[in-house]
Amino acid sequence: MESAGKTRSALVVDDVPMMRESLALALGDAGFEVSTAGNGKEALELLQTREFDVLITDMWMPEMDGLRLLKEIRGKNPAMRIFGITGGGPRLTIETMSSLAEIWGAERVFLKPFDDDDLIAAIEAPRGDASGNG
Repeated sequence: MESAGKTRSALVVDDVPMMRESLALALGDAGFEVSTAGNGKEALELLQTREFDVLITDMWMPEMDGLRLLKEIRGKNPAMRIFGITGGGPRLTIETMSSLAEIWGAERVFLKPFDDDDLIAAIEAPRGDASGNG
């Protein structure tokens, strides 16, 4: 049976299968219909076939990282809420990557390891209340 409200959809992009699965389970439990992608290139292919309410992307991935993904999709779906996740990487500091992600449209970047409940609370908060200060 379909509920009165529209089911929200989320796209989780991370090159680490365990991270993808963990986030997909947490978001599914929160009532989201979840799709996953292993990198930004796979995410772009999915975004060409459908729209998502929320995008959660790792910032460091092979083939196409989260920053390049944000640059590619910025402006194409202004209603989609975007959150970054990162554990750091080889080229930029976590702080620099977080700042760049926010410049390119991420509402907030979560540092790994983070509590799934904190991410879900940020997603469910009204736009603009999720940014935090750090």
